[in-house]
Amino acid sequence: MSSRKKKIFIVAGEASGDIYGALVARELALLDNVEIQGWGGAEMTAAGVGVTQHYRDLAYMGLYEVIVNLKKITGNLNRCWKEIDAYNPDALILVDFPGFNMRIAKKAHKKGINTFQFVAPKIWAWKAGRIKQLAENYTAVFPILPFEDILLKRGGVNSIYCGHPLLDSIDDVKKPPAETKVLALLPGSRKQEIKKMLPVMLEVAAEMEGFSAVIAGAPGLEPQDYKAANDQGVEVIFGDTRDLLSGAEIALIASGTATLEAALLDTPHVLVYKTSKLTYVAAKAVVKVKYIGLPNLILDRELVPELIQDECTSGNITSCLKSIAKAPSHQLKGFGEIRQILGNSGASKEVAKRILEIINPS
Repeated sequence: MSSRKKKIFIVAGEASGDIYGALVARELALLDNVEIQGWGGAEMTAAGVGVTQHYRDLAYMGLYEVIVNLKKITGNLNRCWKEIDAYNPDALILVDFPGFNMRIAKKAHKKGINTFQFVAPKIWAWKAGRIKQLAENYTAVFPILPFEDILLKRGGVNSIYCGHPLLDSIDDVKKPPAETKVLALLPGSRKQEIKKMLPVMLEVAAEMEGFSAVIAGAPGLEPQDYKAANDQGVEVIFGDTRDLLSGAEIALIASGTATLEAALLDTPHVLVYKTSKLTYVAAKAVVKVKYIGLPNLILDRELVPELIQDECTSGNITSCLKSIAKAPSHQLKGFGEIRQILGNSGASKEVAKRILEIINPS
């Protein structure tokens, strides 16, 4: 598009953001003459981004965790902004991670940097007041769910819906023939989640006779984070989450993007989540949605069982998994509806194209 090399900075604060940031980075490089720097992980690095800070040191979940690590979070914010300010990019792409990224966006807006949010904050669930900041501080916001686009536009946000980026990398995955019945266990992508979710998942694994339990090791974590699994003889596989999910008979997934990934791979599953009591009580007071799982939110009904906090017991989970394993057709039919709602692949290319059109006005 242009002869002058455009400088772009991408900030991703978690595993899913690293994947989405990498998808857009690749498309940007194909479409224009760009230099890309950022904060992210292995996926963005492989896509050619000069990653200077790994996301593993950025993400803190829950009210208690944030309070305890407030000094570190503030330090990370200051370092990130100083790096962006020194780089002086033509475009700043902030991927998900709103608690951190919206503070960066405010500073970038004041400096006049074209600032884009890829994956909108969940204003429909909580902190609806953020919509004003999205309208004021962002050049454009790219939501990944159709209903988000409507809400954002109503709030005066320059919202551009291009589809869901997960579809860009899921279509090439083929379900391999399974030699054994695999129960895929995804206890989360952060250390705090592993500490809460791994023990109960291992209890379930011991109860699921006839299934081989395999844990998807999260990017950015180490084998020692799964010591309890190793002690119990449960295999942990790193770098193959999608293939593991695709080949699994059923899956047990801590809430997050992986639930939608499983749905798009036609893998029946149960969603579970447990956090500290303080965080849970605080969240219940402000969250205003019926479901937390993306498949259920998209369909506006509970297709995937959600066992949260006190309901997240090995007995409840095992019962749910066995029921779904016997009759998976109900979930599989719902997964087909989700694909229809989300539409076709190509979101990452369209996002990259729209960003370049804005920073390269003709």
